[in-house]
Amino acid sequence: MAQVELNTLQLGNNGHPLIMLHGWGQNLQSLQPMGELLATHANIHLIDLPGFGKSPPPPEDWDTAQYADRICQYLDELGIERADLVAHSVGGRISIRLAHKYPERVRSMTLINAAGLKRQRTFGQSLRSQWIANMRNTLKLSPLYRDELLTWHSQKYGSRDYLNAGALKGTFIKVVNEDLTELAKQIPAPVLLLWGEKDTETPVEMGHRYHSLFPNSELITIPNRDHFMFQAEGSHLCSYYVEKFLAQLAS
Repeated sequence: MAQVELNTLQLGNNGHPLIMLHGWGQNLQSLQPMGELLATHANIHLIDLPGFGKSPPPPEDWDTAQYADRICQYLDELGIERADLVAHSVGGRISIRLAHKYPERVRSMTLINAAGLKRQRTFGQSLRSQWIANMRNTLKLSPLYRDELLTWHSQKYGSRDYLNAGALKGTFIKVVNEDLTELAKQIPAPVLLLWGEKDTETPVEMGHRYHSLFPNSELITIPNRDHFMFQAEGSHLCSYYVEKFLAQLAS
């Protein structure tokens, strides 16, 4: 695969290597407060994923397997044989793919409001989703103003992340359409799931489903916390649970 330079930040120099992967539209700074708290117990590696922060975009539309390959290359470059992972949202997708594809390189995962499972929809929501998809397919056949109509459709019905994806729209489509259900069932590493009960982007029911899928997992749900529950004072709360989890592994 093509080499993409990664912008990274390392904190601390003691303890086991810990790789931190941010969510879509974010960068390493979003997890830096947590990283600074965890740096007294681990060797922290904060990474701007390709296409985010100061890391250049991939040369083509990537899926999570290619992102996972690049993180594995990073481990090789630094001589890291085995690492712990802490990841948020889409970073969780990449971590799951990494732990499945390279199980010998991952000691544990902490997934914070991780994406990667299909959302459960009501009958009405499913009908609306299908109606939107059918409308787009119909517009594609329009002999007049096809591009303008498709642009209108995207702006009206596209998600915020899709509309803001820019050059990464192709990557976004690949990533969000992956269902990691079967991969999760096959991951041997211990997994800590941290979930905000008020998350509307990756609802807490996803956390419960992941808990049932991973062979060795623990789920902790946090009241009154949303998709970005690790921000501000939440960084201390999340770090507390991560430290406790890692201490149990070490013992």
